Amino acid sequence: MHRHRRVASVLVAILLAAVLAPTAGPDPAAAAGPCGTYRSETVPPATIRVFRTASGAVDTVDFRTYVKNVLSREWISSWTTESLRSGALAVKSYAWYQVLHWRGYVNAAGHCFDVFDSTRDQHYDPGRPTYPSMAAAVDATWGTLAHRGGGIFATYYNAGSAGEACGANANGWQMFQWGTQACGLAGRSAAQILAIYYPGVTVSSAPAAATPPPVTPAPTASPTSTPTPTPTAPPGTAPPAAPTPPPTPAFTPAPPPAPPVTPGGGQVGLSAPPPPPPPNPAPIVVSVGETTAAPALAATAAGRPPRAATMDLARFASHAALRFERLADENARAAPAAPRPTPRLAIRQFLLRLIVDRALSTLPYRSGLGR
Repeated sequence: MHRHRRVASVLVAILLAAVLAPTAGPDPAAAAGPCGTYRSETVPPATIRVFRTASGAVDTVDFRTYVKNVLSREWISSWTTESLRSGALAVKSYAWYQVLHWRGYVNAAGHCFDVFDSTRDQHYDPGRPTYPSMAAAVDATWGTLAHRGGGIFATYYNAGSAGEACGANANGWQMFQWGTQACGLAGRSAAQILAIYYPGVTVSSAPAAATPPPVTPAPTASPTSTPTPTPTAPPGTAPPAAPTPPPTPAFTPAPPPAPPVTPGGGQVGLSAPPPPPPPNPAPIVVSVGETTAAPALAATAAGRPPRAATMDLARFASHAALRFERLADENARAAPAAPRPTPRLAIRQFLLRLIVDRALSTLPYRSGLGR
């Protein structure tokens, strides 16, 4: 009996491997291997993988080029030098953290990526220009490190409100873009701005602070002077001819006001910092147009680990064989005198049950937490 059980177990494993083996396309788990393997907390990565929301493709982008482009989308180019430098550090550190801590995202072709090109992470658009002031801020702070707890951390940020004071909305985990401009106008350096919004941060190798822009003095009233009397012509002389008035220029309508310039807003929709991803996350397939992966977020919010989108075939077959043996033992104890099905019928029944169980286990959790 035990010999037949072992033979049946091996047959189950072989049949499962044949039925469940992928027939087309790359395996997302295998293709996702390179993501999350970068480890340096002191040297920025050379490249970053960006998911293009419109096409579903994954672009591998030079990391410094990426940071300059994102800063040009997220901050306002006319803001103070120290505001732009603080933004450059926030953009760089946020992206660097995602390279170090892969969240499991893969596109439909099975290619892993580190960040979305949208406000799910940071706005990246290579079709739009990188501004000189932004590039200068990134270059000036490229050797600057912002660490907390001894390593790179997720520097979340948001637009805030136009005209808000420096540090007005500081909550300990987010930088507010309008507030950084107020800080820059108040003479704060980029390192000081980061310390305001990210308590406990250690900024090293920061560039010398730029001179804040001069404050324009308010106009003062000029002293009152006694008017000089106008001389009058002597009696009997003709009055001087009136001067010819200058021609009136043609009316030129004023140009329409320029649209208001607003910062990008960073990671939109967050009310609290998301938990860090697990060390070895299960692959989460993202389709074209998606800006978030609701199943993983819902599972984390509900206190359940996200279920794997795919399972290693060898482990699954081994698990199936072990489960078959346990069920066979339970059936033998429950009905020792009952007629046993043939090994072929038992294999078919159990194989069908396992396929149904596996299909149900891969269904995503339903939740309204997706953005």
